[in-house]
Amino acid sequence: MITIGDGIHNFADGLAVGAAFSLSWKSGLATSVAVLCHELPHEVDFAILLYSGMSVPRALLLNLFSAMISFVGLYIALSVATDFATTQWITAVAGGLFLYVGLADMLPTLVHTRSRRPWLTFGLQNLGLLTGWSVLLLLSLYEDKIHF
Repeated sequence: MITIGDGIHNFADGLAVGAAFSLSWKSGLATSVAVLCHELPHEVDFAILLYSGMSVPRALLLNLFSAMISFVGLYIALSVATDFATTQWITAVAGGLFLYVGLADMLPTLVHTRSRRPWLTFGLQNLGLLTGWSVLLLLSLYEDKIHF
């Protein structure tokens, strides 16, 4: 179930990145960084697979398989996002999936964490959230000023 859920989530990531790159390379770069920021906490799936008794090579293979599904979403989005309306629909669906994963998956995990030092855990969780939000805010504000 974890691998299937992660695969669906990675498919949505690929859709978002493909739709963003169909608009411009700057939007694609900003969306790729945003996806990277929100994917880092989701790689706990590998640890869950190991904790459930799976071997390291098999857990790596399943994690790799679910990650490759993002390319399917990327290619689908790049092929169908030929006009602005389609890109908006893809972005709306991907954004909704991101919100769902964040609220239904990550938030309960943050709330039900057991620790010997709850205030330190609370501070580190909020530092991570604020860092991610700050990066996304800076990307959205200064996306047009990115030059290479």
